Amino acid sequence: MTARRLTLAAALAALAIAFFALRPPPTQGPALRDFEAYYAGGTTWRYHGDPYGRDVWRTERTIPGVVATRDELLPFVGPPYALPLYDALARLPWPAATIVWEAVLAAAVAVLAFGTLRIAGGRTGALDATASLVFVAGFGPLTSGIALGQAAVVACAGIVLVPLVLGPRLVLAATAAALAAALQPNLAIVLAARLAGTRSFIAFAFAFTIAAGGSLLALGGPDGLAHYADVLRRHAAAERFIAIQTSPAAVARALGATAHAAGTIGIVVAAIALAGIAAQCFSRRYAPNERLALACAAAPLVFPFAHEHDFTIAFLPALLVTRRASGGAWFVAACASLGIAVDWLGLAQRHAGVGESAALAAAAALALAALTRARLRPYHYVPVLVAAVVVIVGAAAAHAPRPPWAAALGAHVDERLDVA
Repeated sequence: MTARRLTLAAALAALAIAFFALRPPPTQGPALRDFEAYYAGGTTWRYHGDPYGRDVWRTERTIPGVVATRDELLPFVGPPYALPLYDALARLPWPAATIVWEAVLAAAVAVLAFGTLRIAGGRTGALDATASLVFVAGFGPLTSGIALGQAAVVACAGIVLVPLVLGPRLVLAATAAALAAALQPNLAIVLAARLAGTRSFIAFAFAFTIAAGGSLLALGGPDGLAHYADVLRRHAAAERFIAIQTSPAAVARALGATAHAAGTIGIVVAAIALAGIAAQCFSRRYAPNERLALACAAAPLVFPFAHEHDFTIAFLPALLVTRRASGGAWFVAACASLGIAVDWLGLAQRHAGVGESAALAAAAALALAALTRARLRPYHYVPVLVAAVVVIVGAAAAHAPRPPWAAALGAHVDERLDVA
């Protein structure tokens, strides 16, 4: 058995230990917790309520697992053109709707695992496909998004799918992929880096026209769109520095900077990242797919707000660079990729999950080693030590735990307050 096969076998063993021996008790509430908001948003829109207001609670409180005696309201902030899609899902009973959405998420995972592998190039045999799936399982933002039923997973799959279907007869398929990416508009913006050639321009123009026209129709005109823009502004302000926020400004604030200083740091970091990506995209050094990967890698430094599942966008550059790099570049890329792959917020919220997180980190590290094209060397196994870092950080976090949703909610919220 070759070293690569042994490495993959060890990764699979770590994955099995994580899922079957170290799995913590589930958190309270329904499965696919964020899908709850999409489902309620679609129902509310169908009955001409305000899907971006408190009306969604009328549906959410009826979902099995939600505690209806207190305000567990989850806001809906998705793009308006998606409301008819969520309405179609919401016409199904909740259990059936979750099965359909799980199938959509499974398809998105397949696109991320195998589509990214194809973009990265090189051999794509069964060993590589399996290693890519193991890396998916160990990539915290992605698995968190799957558990929550997050549209971010579908959006990132759309981003990966776009360059794969930009053929001469597949413009409509590329349009559909771009619309899937736009289910999370703050993620879809990276597709601008892939705007090269007539085909991509036509596909993106079609997607923009459908999204804009569909949003106008869904909200009844410009006033509805203005209301939606105001909702986004208020939510961004409300969530600017909360614990689940992982933007540069929020990190600076959490480390002790004043609100003004943290905001300035966020703007400066975003400006530097945008300038760097713009310079690289306009140079002749990188092909279109490499420009897309660069934009995906830089996106978390630019987002004014980013939750953990939004970091799924880093899966493409993480796999691509560790697949192609060698030597010291591979080592830096692998360590950086694993730094993103760990569910750090989960360590603060669930001390019982530290063992599982450590095993998943080890599995992801071994999967990256198995995916490299270079001959395996001792340094390829050093990133496995990130599992020890997870244990240390998890032990420290246990002294100041963060409650998971919705454990710390009070009984009621003043009904005069808006959702934000």
